[in-house]
Amino acid sequence: MSKKQRKILLYLSPITVLVVLFFLAQSKMAQVEADALRLAETGRDAIALLKEHAAGLQEGNLDRVLDCYTADFLDPAAGDWTEALRSDRDGIRIYDWQPQDADPGDRETLRRAFGALTAGSPTVEFAKFKLDRVEAVGDDGEDTSVRAFLWLRGERDGQAFESQALFRLGLTRGDGGFKIHRQTLVRGTTVVGSRQGFTDVAEAVGIAFEAHKNPAFETPEWNPERFAILPYGSGGVSTADYDNDGWYDLFFADGADARLYRNQGGTFTDVTAQVGLPTGNHVSVGLFADFDNDGDRDLFLGRFTAPPSLYRNEGGHFTEVTGDLEGLAPFVTVATAGDYDQDGDLDLYVGRYLDPRVALPTTLFYTRNSQGNTLLRNDGDFHFTDVTAEAGVREGGLTLGVTWGDYDRDGDPDLYVANDFGRNALFRNEGDGTFADVSEATGTLDFGYGMSADFGDPDNDGDLDLYVSNVHSGQRWYGQATTLYQYILNSVRQGTAIEDFPIYREIFGYAGAAWRDYGDRMVKGNSLLLNHDGERFTEVAEAGNANPFGWYWGSNFFDYDNDGREDIYAANGWISAPSHDDL
Repeated sequence: MSKKQRKILLYLSPITVLVVLFFLAQSKMAQVEADALRLAETGRDAIALLKEHAAGLQEGNLDRVLDCYTADFLDPAAGDWTEALRSDRDGIRIYDWQPQDADPGDRETLRRAFGALTAGSPTVEFAKFKLDRVEAVGDDGEDTSVRAFLWLRGERDGQAFESQALFRLGLTRGDGGFKIHRQTLVRGTTVVGSRQGFTDVAEAVGIAFEAHKNPAFETPEWNPERFAILPYGSGGVSTADYDNDGWYDLFFADGADARLYRNQGGTFTDVTAQVGLPTGNHVSVGLFADFDNDGDRDLFLGRFTAPPSLYRNEGGHFTEVTGDLEGLAPFVTVATAGDYDQDGDLDLYVGRYLDPRVALPTTLFYTRNSQGNTLLRNDGDFHFTDVTAEAGVREGGLTLGVTWGDYDRDGDPDLYVANDFGRNALFRNEGDGTFADVSEATGTLDFGYGMSADFGDPDNDGDLDLYVSNVHSGQRWYGQATTLYQYILNSVRQGTAIEDFPIYREIFGYAGAAWRDYGDRMVKGNSLLLNHDGERFTEVAEAGNANPFGWYWGSNFFDYDNDGREDIYAANGWISAPSHDDL
């Protein structure tokens, strides 16, 4: 080879490499787009099939239900099932679905199974068959596998019933769309009762509160033009015996007009103005805690469109003592009190969201652009010092849930933070005024859309477990791998890849080679984290039947039936589209 030829080759080699890399990248991008399209089409068509199946059940039209199966459906694994009684107490019967051998598992088997499910029910009031996960997308629609969640509610033999069951379905595509050719029951439960455990007595006992949006969002100063959904998120309820008369009173936070109702032995009176609290106060958080150790509960009011304020309780009457809190930022969504430094008085941790006037969540799956949380050390006599930076608990997520609990039983309270659009994290109290993020090490790193968190001991083993409420909608399937890759690809095309790179790097640091599972973990729903001697937690929400569909806002442990075991109450509610099919 001549010197001239070697020089040409030297110059051309990098160009050749770049050209090859360019075409490989183009090929990979095309494959990602094709995978995303196949996933979207699969999910859309599976939802249409499941919607038709649920409509047949709601009508009691078993022929319509069976039309969702292939004409030659024959699957011994499908089987039949019976409802085996697990519990019968307090007027509530709980049945577990148990698969039965069936020979063959054909359409008539299905007719008997679904017919028995609604037997004795004149109508099914509510029926949903929801796509939970696309497990495999078959070639040309053949041998596609999905998980789907069946949800029925109605009346059976004069009593209310609700059934929830998870199925694995094999789908095949025909001229009219998908049909089911394989079906396996994963688990199922039916609850039957008289609906007389609780009675709504709000009006009878004098509670006439209605929630409102914050009117500040209608003003030019606070117009949430970047994130218009925020005005619908304010509100909440607190309970505390503020006047020490032995009866729990009620405080309703509200975007327009928070209210305190005094409990007078089973009836309630609105005493907001009477006890010195302001009206028309745009409150997002009401937290009662004895900050001055005088034996009665003081009141912290967090606000989204104004700084927070603090009120001293003086024998059932409140006096504003905001003081050191006056300069704090607004955007408050949640707060909790705990003696993190073990000096005998309650400190305050305040969670915040983003500013909807100028910001959107940076990504839909890992957002770190909040206004920042605040840890306030109580120095006595209603004086507080901001120690957030030195304690290491600013936490940049969009915080909606915070809770204190000594999970490792070392004598000081630790902190769990639940964040919307991103990760939920556990901070261990080091006992020296600082906290360490131990989320990954303890197995509590939860990537869900966090709404609330609560420590409790549902397994009665003496250590604190965690329940975290997240988003679990019918769109779980759409958070899977190809869609996450598609999101990254779009950030490259839109020129935000450099801006988003730190987020991707942080996710990769947590998920590593499990990128393909990250999207599913993000929208899987609620988490029940069982504590193992303060060292490691195991997530058991699905196995424990504590992860239903929905957007679960507030949640907490309590023993509602006094049987010595902690139950879970979780408030659910959201409509994400004109159609309710998503939820």
